[in-house]
Amino acid sequence: MEQLKLKTPKLTIGYSLGALEFALEVDSMLLVNGEQRPPAMPPGHALKRWYEASFELGMRGLLPVPSSPETIRIEDNKAHITTTSQRVIKVEFEELHVFDLDRVHGLATEEKIHIYEVYDWFDIKRGAKQPACSILTPHAFVQKLVFYPSSRHDGNDGRFKDCYSRSYVEPSCLNDFEYSETAAKFAAMKIIRDNGFRGRQQETDGRPYHLNIVLEHSMRDLYKHKKEFIVTTELPPNIHCHSTADKWT
Repeated sequence: MEQLKLKTPKLTIGYSLGALEFALEVDSMLLVNGEQRPPAMPPGHALKRWYEASFELGMRGLLPVPSSPETIRIEDNKAHITTTSQRVIKVEFEELHVFDLDRVHGLATEEKIHIYEVYDWFDIKRGAKQPACSILTPHAFVQKLVFYPSSRHDGNDGRFKDCYSRSYVEPSCLNDFEYSETAAKFAAMKIIRDNGFRGRQQETDGRPYHLNIVLEHSMRDLYKHKKEFIVTTELPPNIHCHSTADKWT
C-alpha cells in the first residue's frame, strides 16, 4: 500500500465553509472529510465562496487529499488517512482544529447535533410564472419559502420560478411524518395559497378562474445548525474542536 508522509504546523479537519475559511485565515493544511457543499440557493454566494476557498487552499498546497478520505485516524499527533484508492497518507501536526467529525476516529469526543437546518427543494410543475420573493412564517418547520429563477427552463429570463423552503428540525424529529418531505410540500402549498399566489387564468362557461400551483418535491438537504462537541476524555491542549455552524442567510 502506497504511503505518503507529511508534516504541518496546523491541521484542520472539516468540510463546512467555516472550516475552509478558518484554514485560509491561519494558513492551515485542510482535510475535507465530507462531500456536502453550501446550499446552491440563488445567488449562490456561499457556494461560490466555498469553491473559491477550496481553490485558494489548493493553490497554496494546503489540500493534501484531492477527494474525501475514507477514514481519518488521529493518534500521537498524527492523522492517518486512508483514501478511496487505498493510499495511506500520514500527516504529523503540531496543532489540530476539528470542525466536523465525519469519518474521524481516535478522538475522545462526540459531535452532537441539536438542530438541523433543512432545505426542501421544489420544482413548480404548474404556475411557475411568479415574482421572485420570500415569505417568512412564525413556525420553525417551513420557516421560510423562497421563489427563485428556475434553472430547469432553457433560456429562462427569470419569469419562471422554482421554490425552496427552510426549516429548523431536531434530529429526533427527522423521521417523523410531520417533518417529512411530504409534510414540507403540504406546508409550502398552504403558504402559497394563503398568500394569494395562483397559476394561470382559465375560463369555463364564461367564468374566469385560476389554476392552483403544482409543486413536486425535488430533494432535501440537511445542514448542522446548532451542535456541540462532547468530550469524554480531556483532549490534549493542541487539539481544538469548533462548534460554530455556517450561516447561509
